[in-house]
Amino acid sequence: MEQLKLAYDLHLWLRRVSWGLLAIAGAGIYLIPGGFPPRAWILLFTVIPQLAKLWALRGPALMLPFALLALQSLTWLIAWGLFLGACIVIIRLWRQGQHERKEFEADLQEAHNDITEEQEALPWSPLPLPARQKPPMGLTNSLEKEQQAATHPWQRQLSLHLNVGVGWDVGTTRKHKPNEDSLVAFEGTCIYNGELLPFGLFVVADGMGGYAHGQDASYLAVQTVLQSLLPNIVGSEEMTDDILIDVLVESVKQANLGVLQRSQEVNAEMGATITAALVMDKTAFVVNVGDSRTYHYRECEGLTQVTHDHSHVARLVAAGQIARDEIYTHPDRNQVYRGLGAESRVKVDRFSVPLRANDCLLLCSDGLWEMVRDPEIEKTLKEMGNNPSQACKALVRAALKGGGLDNISVIVVHVAPTTV
Repeated sequence: MEQLKLAYDLHLWLRRVSWGLLAIAGAGIYLIPGGFPPRAWILLFTVIPQLAKLWALRGPALMLPFALLALQSLTWLIAWGLFLGACIVIIRLWRQGQHERKEFEADLQEAHNDITEEQEALPWSPLPLPARQKPPMGLTNSLEKEQQAATHPWQRQLSLHLNVGVGWDVGTTRKHKPNEDSLVAFEGTCIYNGELLPFGLFVVADGMGGYAHGQDASYLAVQTVLQSLLPNIVGSEEMTDDILIDVLVESVKQANLGVLQRSQEVNAEMGATITAALVMDKTAFVVNVGDSRTYHYRECEGLTQVTHDHSHVARLVAAGQIARDEIYTHPDRNQVYRGLGAESRVKVDRFSVPLRANDCLLLCSDGLWEMVRDPEIEKTLKEMGNNPSQACKALVRAALKGGGLDNISVIVVHVAPTTV
């Protein structure tokens, strides 16, 4: 029943077919029995007071026509009951949809009016770590140095400035379990094409293999990407586009080997999906494995999914066997055919996204995009993309109200206009 309701909410054609069939059924049960009330009901209520007299005249021969009349009356009673019940269900679904839309609008307005402190707008956010684990050596100090350097006069001369927001929630159905998602948003400065430029590294990983193993897999994936990529970028005398994307891809391959090795050490199946974006100058270099997604939003173009899902339902959509909206309800929607930790070699998809002022990048796990459809994501970024912290809060709230069936992770990166 829940899947039927979800399909009704998702598919406009299903709603139109339901309304059309309901109208045809209403016309049929009104016209066929001769209007309302049906003639069989009128005749039955006319016969019942005279039943004794008719029995005296006709005797047992009256039983068959009276039984048929009663059966016909009962049939029309059931038909009208089903019709009215269907009407009530349709009206309730419509009113519930209206109510949910109003609640979503209220959440957007509340998030928009939520005044955050200046410190929360700083363009970095630390990695949420499990309590038993410590951050990579030097990461905390690096973040503190970046925060102190953010106000240096020379930074105002750089080519772009990134505002970053992060959302991270265990979800509704798993609120008493560990969060299997890990993420990081990190900014630094390096030499790029002979110039001193800022860069941003943003990663979202969704663990697989059960609560404890999934948590370890996602954390290890993010940690390995950081430890593999940052020394190559910060320690290099000069970087180019080709080197950057190769280094990013190689860091994800190293993460794959790390997760595979850990699964062999503990003798348990574990894995992770991952998407990462490395922003340098006015280009975002994006990679992914699995169904964690990266989106790009531009006001004149709308929302675009940059990455491709490595899932069975994505293959069905590509083959034209199911519609895109059906990925949210398909029974195999959580099955991926490519992820970290499955084999010693993994194919990493790579993309380059040119950036302009006021563009937004959004990285998220399937716990967000399965609960919040693309039009709602686009609307949120359109209304509050220039305040990523508020956008993330609104998106997490929307995912929780949409069911919160999985862990929720989201990073929103806003490319602020150049300051001089």
